[in-house]
Amino acid sequence: MLGNGLRACWPTDTDAGGTWVAVREDGFYLGLVNLNASAEELDPDRPDAFHISRGSLIPQLMEADDVHDAIKRLTSMDLRGMKPFRLLLVGPVEEGGFASEIARFGGSTVTLPVPMEPVVRPRCLASSGLGDHLVQCRLPLFREMVVPDPTHENQRAFHWHQWPDKLEYSVLMSRENARTASITSVEYIRGELPNVVYESVAEACPEADPVGSEMLQ
Repeated sequence: MLGNGLRACWPTDTDAGGTWVAVREDGFYLGLVNLNASAEELDPDRPDAFHISRGSLIPQLMEADDVHDAIKRLTSMDLRGMKPFRLLLVGPVEEGGFASEIARFGGSTVTLPVPMEPVVRPRCLASSGLGDHLVQCRLPLFREMVVPDPTHENQRAFHWHQWPDKLEYSVLMSRENARTASITSVEYIRGELPNVVYESVAEACPEADPVGSEMLQ
């Protein structure tokens, strides 16, 4: 139960605390992905050291009244000390339906590159420690596999997809020193308590890792 009287659900990072995704009973959703851009694309006055976990942001913003209030709170925060990120905000609006916004933090300031827009189709954000620009190849795949029929089954198939010749850029990523460790799904039905499902890839399907699932055991 939150301080605003609403119930919310999110997984917790056991190492740093905080979380990367959360959903509230009124449909308010937050999802954070790392921003891995070139130095020229990030804020020039960003600090060199980072001492604040990005995961601490979402529990704070879950207390907001709605998406508009969350954006207002976010843009007024001093986030210097956090690594760069993109934050997807989705929630109900007074006009009816849901709207979404993507906030970008480049190391010193928050910007809103694209105006808030109604949620009329699924959207995808792709991020990789190799550089976000290298995994934008996932977006056409998402439009092919999920957008025409956004069922739970199609979304799950997308998250388990691999290109045999591009394992390091695949949705179910695998490379020499890293791999996809888990898949997190948010389930929201109006009028019901939302649910977050965390699935460990290493335990559920070790053979999905050509490099060797032992590295995460």
